[in-house]
Amino acid sequence: MANPVPDTFSSKIKRPPQITIGLDRETNLLCVNRDLAGTGFDRLTAEASGPLHALLHSDCNGECRFNRLFRKAWSSLMRGRGSVEWEIDDAVQDKRLRINLSRPPITNATALERRRWAAWAIITDITEIRREYELLLVGNKELLRRVDELEGVVADNSGTGETANASATSERALHELSSKILAAQEQERRRIASDLHDGVAQTLGVVKYSVESRIAQLERDNPGLDLRQFESVIDQIREAVDDIRKISRNLSPSVLDEFGICVAIDMLCRDFESEVPTININCRACVDEIGLPEIVKVAIYRVVQEALNNIQKYASARLVEVVVTAGDDDLSLLIRDDGEGFDAAEVLLDSDQQRGMGLVSMKERVEVTGGTFQLESSSGKGTAIVATWPRLALKLLRDQPVLDSV
Repeated sequence: MANPVPDTFSSKIKRPPQITIGLDRETNLLCVNRDLAGTGFDRLTAEASGPLHALLHSDCNGECRFNRLFRKAWSSLMRGRGSVEWEIDDAVQDKRLRINLSRPPITNATALERRRWAAWAIITDITEIRREYELLLVGNKELLRRVDELEGVVADNSGTGETANASATSERALHELSSKILAAQEQERRRIASDLHDGVAQTLGVVKYSVESRIAQLERDNPGLDLRQFESVIDQIREAVDDIRKISRNLSPSVLDEFGICVAIDMLCRDFESEVPTININCRACVDEIGLPEIVKVAIYRVVQEALNNIQKYASARLVEVVVTAGDDDLSLLIRDDGEGFDAAEVLLDSDQQRGMGLVSMKERVEVTGGTFQLESSSGKGTAIVATWPRLALKLLRDQPVLDSV
């Protein structure tokens, strides 16, 4: 992907303040490298000790957004992820931080050292970089506005200005209406997900606890009583709770809001690979999300989610590829598998087929957000889905105030 920051800017700020920290399993500092930290991160010194969050936020109760995201990323890392990276506006330090957690490649370490060393944390202060870049975006937007004005003048002089303006107004109104529809859908998904997670799942959790307490009481009062038949009931309740929480996550993935589309797609692929171990998945999603409309991120996530669901059900594939890339002219999504394939035209025309409905839903999501949707599949030759969003369409979506609330 082309670097959007001009050379003059990169020469002005060559290296942002950055610190590297070794952490144990309780997130306590083991070592600190301040070579690139400058005068920043003054609390993190070689003499410092204690959990990372406590050192950065000394007066915090631990419920801040920084710590919530850190705990979630840490949990993901401890479950086997190689690395997790995200950005956050830290109100306590009044800085924009980029944080990367990764597993330490310890090769010549003792067993004790391997148990002790849990992760590397690299924290970069990107406050100035983000500020300068946002100024550039404002300048670019003003230039585009002036270009639009000049194009309107040229169109008026050629006698077609009224038609051109009417066409642009209609296109903008259509996109705004479509955006509101998608916004309403996502809001309803969030509401249902919240009701399931905070309502049904919590109630079942209380039921499970009550049943376990009653069984324990029966065991104490009747030592010889065989209560093994109730174990299956406990397992069924536990499975029901897990299923509800999984449905809740699928309805409204919080990782998309908290970590961005790149991490969200990567975690979606990792979850798919763990659920379907017979399929290898190659996932590459690394794009600059600055200025990328939220509604397009949601569309990408939903398309990948539906495509992986179809692959699991129908494709009999061995290899899946999911790639999100951004170039100078467009943003693109590729999902490809080496499965059985199908007659695309027939499936899309048959609205009674669940797969056909899923494909239509994907196509509509992409096109409503200004993109183009292509599907290529044939029996025995696998399936490829390509979605592309031109830069002009992304700009149009960014200009709509309604998208800020999606």
